[in-house]
Amino acid sequence: MKILYVASDQVVPGTTGGSVHVLEVARGLAARGHEVHAVIRQTAGGLVREQTGHVSWNRVSWIPQHRFFRFRAARAVERVASEMAPDVVIERYYNFGGEGITVAARRGIPSLLEVNAPIVDHAGSIKAALDAALLVRPLRRYREWLCREARALVAPIPEIVPAFARDKTVTVTWGANVEAFAPSRRNLATRRSLGIPEAAIVVLFAGSFRPWHGVHVFEAAAARLTGRTDLFFLLVGGETRGAGRGYRGLRLGAQPYERMPEIVAAGDIGVAPYDTARQRQLSLGFYWSPLKIFEYMASALPTLTIPRFPLTEIVRDGEEGLLFREADPADLARHIERLADDAGLRARLGSAARRRVVEHYSWARHCEQLEKVLERIAA
Repeated sequence: MKILYVASDQVVPGTTGGSVHVLEVARGLAARGHEVHAVIRQTAGGLVREQTGHVSWNRVSWIPQHRFFRFRAARAVERVASEMAPDVVIERYYNFGGEGITVAARRGIPSLLEVNAPIVDHAGSIKAALDAALLVRPLRRYREWLCREARALVAPIPEIVPAFARDKTVTVTWGANVEAFAPSRRNLATRRSLGIPEAAIVVLFAGSFRPWHGVHVFEAAAARLTGRTDLFFLLVGGETRGAGRGYRGLRLGAQPYERMPEIVAAGDIGVAPYDTARQRQLSLGFYWSPLKIFEYMASALPTLTIPRFPLTEIVRDGEEGLLFREADPADLARHIERLADDAGLRARLGSAARRRVVEHYSWARHCEQLEKVLERIAA
């Protein structure tokens, strides 16, 4: 198939989960024999069009440049569609997007809406209050039009799409590049370059530093374990670099995606300490598809996370990792110590984690699921 993949607000390559997602989906569909034309955001000095492998990257911009005006990229998307004549269009959903679905509707092309964040409003939503103030609720009406126009939707959980669209929504999860993220990427040179002490057990957090990702829980647990000279806490992401604050460790700041496989493999324990009370949207359900967890698992790291579905389905307690009480640094510290004190347990959980992600949560598996949906709607 000729696939037009519209993700106009994403910068590729980049350091965010969204950037990784778009990169891996485009490459994964191309690896399955499809011709993929991706529409992504233009940055200053970047190439407007670039061919890498079997993916054509089309970088676009709009005026004003803020993401709130992403829908204004429709003209550029129309131009790409005119040149390539796609069989199907995928749009990565964004509140102020819709340009991919709009172009597909205008041209009579079947479309798939890829939903990674809630389309429905949560309790106390500012967006919903603004919409209500406008009386006719134009934002909700527009979002619902996108759902009706798309032939199918994919989402990590169905609760984040309107009820009327759930029958045509397929549940999919994100994944890991299990060829790149692997225990074989571990090497002493990388550990030394990162400043990790020779025999240290590395406890790793990688990802966004937003409040609901629980960095504060991770660092509070680390501070409780300052007496453990065998532990070293490594944080990847965010804007701050430097030594750990009140604990033995290091903040690396944001790192290029290409470097992440070796950094993750340098760890011994992966932690995903989500604090869901700090994000109101999660009242709809835990809709994040946890990239960090998949990459920990692919690298054969035993993973510590919270007992929230679907995390409990991905990391089964005592099988691929351990579950600790949400927002409880003391309980997290206790679980870190348990793994630190038992090399055999770390090895058993890590091996099982690698097997599980290869079988169920790889980007290849994700793209296989997408392909089935695309073939159905394009038939």
